[in-house]
Amino acid sequence: MPYNLYAETLLTPGLEIPIAWRYDNRAQYLIELLDHDSPVRGALSQAIDRYGDTFFELAPNKETLIEWANSQKTLVDTADVRELRLGGAHVFQQAIELFQGLQMVVEKEDDPQKWSAIHHNIGDVMGFIGQRSGSTHFLEQAAMSYEQALEARSSEDTPFEWACTQYNLGIVIQTLGQLEDDANLLKQAEQTYKQASTALKRDEHPDEWAATLCSTGNVLFLLGIHRRGPRTLEQAVVVMRNAMAERTPDKSSYAWAITQNNLAATLQALGTHEEDIASLEDSIPIYDATLKALPKEDVPMIWAMVSANRASAMHALADESDYVELAIRAESEFASIAELFAKAELTRHQKLAEERRDQSKELVKLLQV
Repeated sequence: MPYNLYAETLLTPGLEIPIAWRYDNRAQYLIELLDHDSPVRGALSQAIDRYGDTFFELAPNKETLIEWANSQKTLVDTADVRELRLGGAHVFQQAIELFQGLQMVVEKEDDPQKWSAIHHNIGDVMGFIGQRSGSTHFLEQAAMSYEQALEARSSEDTPFEWACTQYNLGIVIQTLGQLEDDANLLKQAEQTYKQASTALKRDEHPDEWAATLCSTGNVLFLLGIHRRGPRTLEQAVVVMRNAMAERTPDKSSYAWAITQNNLAATLQALGTHEEDIASLEDSIPIYDATLKALPKEDVPMIWAMVSANRASAMHALADESDYVELAIRAESEFASIAELFAKAELTRHQKLAEERRDQSKELVKLLQV
C-alpha cells in the first residue's frame, strides 16, 4: 500500500531474525496537511526520504524512535549517518505533535475528509515509530488513531481511503502480534487485511491490491508456523502466488523480490513441517531467482538473509532426501554468511549463522556414514 511509512515483513527462516524492509518511499503525502510555512515541513520531507530503502529488525523494548536510532547497527542504511537518523527521529515526533494540534481545530462534522486524514496520518507516524522501535505503546496508539479515522471512512462511500486505513491498521496489529507472539492478534490482522483487499478492485488499484494479498500471505505464514498447520501454509502459498500476478520484476524489482522470498519461505516451511520433498525442492530455485534480482552491494543485509534462507532450505532438503551434496553446500553458504556478519561486527547474526553452519556440518557427517 503506497500511502504509508511502513516496511513489509521479510520472512527469514534461515536465521529466525524478524526483518522488515521499507523498500519504497511513498510517504510525501504526510506533509500535505502541514502549513507551507511550518519549519517541520521541509525537515519532515527530508526525514521521509532518509528512511526510504531501509530495513530493520522487529524487536521489542525500544520505547522511542530516538532509542531505536541510537541502537541501530546494520550493514547498510541510507539513514546510516547517526546525526541524520536522530534528526529524523526528532522530526517524526514533532510531526505527531503538529498533527495532534490540527485534530483539535478540525471538526469531524465540518470536514470529515480532512478530520479522518489527520487521524490516519497520526496513525502512520505513531505506527512507524512503534514498528521501528518495538514500542507497543506507539503501536497501540496508532491502532486507536486508525480506528478514529475509520469513523469518517466507509467501504461504500470512500472505499480506497477506507482500505488504506484498514491495511495500515492490519500492519500495526500484525506487528503487535509478532512482538508479543500472539496468534489471536495475527488472526485479527489477517481478517483486517482481507477486509481491505475486498474493498480494492484489482483493475483500479493493482499495486495496492497486490500489497494486501502479500501481507495476508505473510500473516498466514506466521499463523501456519505458530499452529504448525499445513492448511494455513497452503493458503499462504496460494495468496502469494496470486499477488505475483501484479508484483512483477518490471513493475518493482524489490517488491517482486520480497514476495518471491516470502513465497519460497512458505514453501520451505510447508516442506519442513510435512516432510514434503517437492515443496522444499520448489523453494530453492525461487530463492535463486530472488538473489539474482538483489544487488549484493546495494542491499547486503537483505541479500545475506535471503542467502541464509536458501541455505536452510538446502539443509532441510538434504535431511529429507539424504543428499549429502546439498548438506555440503548449506554448510559452505552458512560459513560465508557468518564471515560477512563478522566483518560487519554483527555478533548475534554471526553466532546464529555459525550455529547453522555447525548443524549442517553435523548433517554432512551423518550422511557420509
